[in-house]
Amino acid sequence: MVAFSDVSSPVSNAAPRAGWGKRHRRSGLQAIAGVARFTGVVLMLASVGIWILSGPLWDAEMMLLRLAVSALFMCIGLMLLHAGRGHLRDEVHLDIRAQELRHIQRGRDGIARVQRRFALAELGEITVSDDQLILKSRTGEVVMELSGLAREQLHLIDRKLRNI
Repeated sequence: MVAFSDVSSPVSNAAPRAGWGKRHRRSGLQAIAGVARFTGVVLMLASVGIWILSGPLWDAEMMLLRLAVSALFMCIGLMLLHAGRGHLRDEVHLDIRAQELRHIQRGRDGIARVQRRFALAELGEITVSDDQLILKSRTGEVVMELSGLAREQLHLIDRKLRNI
């Protein structure tokens, strides 16, 4: 995804949305991912809580059983926590007002995680080939390689950066 801070969207709010059904599927996936994360945290807490039992349960067989169940709960909890996080999508935000280019990764949870920031004055050469964006500094050093974006988005980034 590409975002420009000073460019408004050409689509009005009254226009019909083509991806209306996709939004509901996406919200369903977000709900499932949230449940998976919650279940993962509960299982990880239960793996620690198994050891907080009162009573004379300290014989060797019981300790081995607790250890096995605790390890199983911890592994399943970590797996669910990781599965609920989902894949990160790359985004490029060009902020003309702040004079910077940001590489952001956004997960299914919608949280934007800023990976790198570049001042526009420090950027030199921009290379767009197939599905890859390569940004070089004024000294010629490669500062960012980003692949996986759509070709139209890459050309839009290239045009906007060349106009600055």
